[in-house]
Amino acid sequence: MQIDSATLYVFVKELKQLMAGAQVRQIHQIDNRIMDIELFCPSAKPVHLICNTHTPPVVYISTKGKKQNQYAPSQTFCMTLRKHLEGSRLSHVEQIEMDRILAFSFDRIEAGGAIVTKTLWAELLPASPNLILTEGDTIIDACLRGKKLDRLLVPGETYRLPENTSRMDFMKFSKEEIRNILDYNKTGDLSIEKWIFGTFNGFSRFLVDEIAAMTNVPATALLSSLTKEEEEALLSAIEHMQKAIAGSSVLHMYAGKKGKHIVCPIPLSILGKEIGTAPVIPWMEQAAEDAGGTIAASLKEYQKKIHTLIKREERKLKKIEEEMKETERTEQYKLWGNLLSIYAYEKINGRKSMTVDNLFNDPPTKETIPVDPLLSVTANSQNYFKKYNKMKTRLVMGQEKLDEGKGKIDYLQDMLYFSQTVKTKKDLDALKEELKDTGIEKLGGHKSVKGNKKKNKNEPSLATLTIDGFTVLMGKNSTQNEYLTLHKAGKTDLWFHARAIPGSHVVLLTDGMTVPESTLEKVAALAAWNSTGKESGKVDVDYTLIRYVKKIPNGPPGRVNYTHQRTIVAIPTDVK
Repeated sequence: MQIDSATLYVFVKELKQLMAGAQVRQIHQIDNRIMDIELFCPSAKPVHLICNTHTPPVVYISTKGKKQNQYAPSQTFCMTLRKHLEGSRLSHVEQIEMDRILAFSFDRIEAGGAIVTKTLWAELLPASPNLILTEGDTIIDACLRGKKLDRLLVPGETYRLPENTSRMDFMKFSKEEIRNILDYNKTGDLSIEKWIFGTFNGFSRFLVDEIAAMTNVPATALLSSLTKEEEEALLSAIEHMQKAIAGSSVLHMYAGKKGKHIVCPIPLSILGKEIGTAPVIPWMEQAAEDAGGTIAASLKEYQKKIHTLIKREERKLKKIEEEMKETERTEQYKLWGNLLSIYAYEKINGRKSMTVDNLFNDPPTKETIPVDPLLSVTANSQNYFKKYNKMKTRLVMGQEKLDEGKGKIDYLQDMLYFSQTVKTKKDLDALKEELKDTGIEKLGGHKSVKGNKKKNKNEPSLATLTIDGFTVLMGKNSTQNEYLTLHKAGKTDLWFHARAIPGSHVVLLTDGMTVPESTLEKVAALAAWNSTGKESGKVDVDYTLIRYVKKIPNGPPGRVNYTHQRTIVAIPTDVK
């Protein structure tokens, strides 16, 4: 859900009325990038100010709190907010220069009876969202610490607004002032839309197109080409838009693509017939929930990271493959070294190549060998043997790196698949724990897996169902897959997995009994359903005894090799 500046303007206006003098009761975190600030309002029920810095970022008011066990354990930034803001009163809310930056000012009486004001900055910029707490112009803490472009966002540093706030708030200027700004920019090849977007905050693509429709002047028209009548029409349209936004208290809704609604605080003739209006505060809450709420936002962030890591590993593989092209000549270097050692009695005599009989062929064939004219035949032979040994080593190491890289990509593909199956916060928490424990940047090496075993004292929650009287267990992420296959299942149990594609490990507990063919087919259909082949008509599913399934040494969680398998061509079915 992307919120534009004009919608945010109306939201802030309504927020000021709703939460004037509201007191901060409690602060929780939903995850490390989503804060929940509970506010007691004198004239209304307690509400929750939700600040979400996932992409796309959003701030909204919710009337529905969460149960205590639904919040994530508090981390550093949440603890900082509690320390500095709990018990304070919300004294002011401001939208900075009509940009997607909000400033929440909180007042609290502290030691000595002094009223101290602290400001929570919500930077809702898609490229770099953040929450920053300041006192004066000094940063107390930031939700996402570090260097962001030209700014250092760490405790003790001076807080500065992002660069794009150098644009101006068009709501603050009179018609004549905007005329002066326009006159100043008439030189050069500056179009109306470039002038508006480059000079002012607050204009969306829809608003600029609406101005073009109101004036009958294309947005691409040059400022220098405008007639007096067109210039006056442009200024009047901007003035009209100012008044309309300032006086708006609802959002006008229009049908968008893929069933999504487009909203704007003023009517837009360019979008056709209006399908309704909605109060901004409840609409933003509903829109956030309809977008999947915090679960969807978190998943989107993780999936983006996984995609980035996959691309990075693919680039590494490509580089390794390019480096290994020279190893194709490994055996040739060996041959040349051997041939030159046979003809060591020959003289180079300034030649750059030697043609000799290849005695390893029957009958012998001619072989032309490049040589260094400054070295002896023996020295050239030794150089080729050195190259051969070097290439042989590179070949072995390169192949190991290729195998390792392919294993990492397979693991990341598994992670991507499992992230797409998440529907509950419990599943999301399990995914986040796996990313944390295995170390997504290090991609789950031997140490990570070992640490995982120690940390997880409780058994993972496996999906369990009964098929034809047999118990069937299934992993819902890579860590669960590993636990199920390598620790939970017995040697005589049967292991199922969709061949060569990401999916769940599925284990049928045999209890020493013979399993009917019809049951095997049902379990195979379940394994096919819980894989990336779910939408395919048919999926090859391999199955074998657990004793024949082995973990790939030092591989990421859930990555295994197996033998003695049989294959069932299964139709993906959600077996109940």
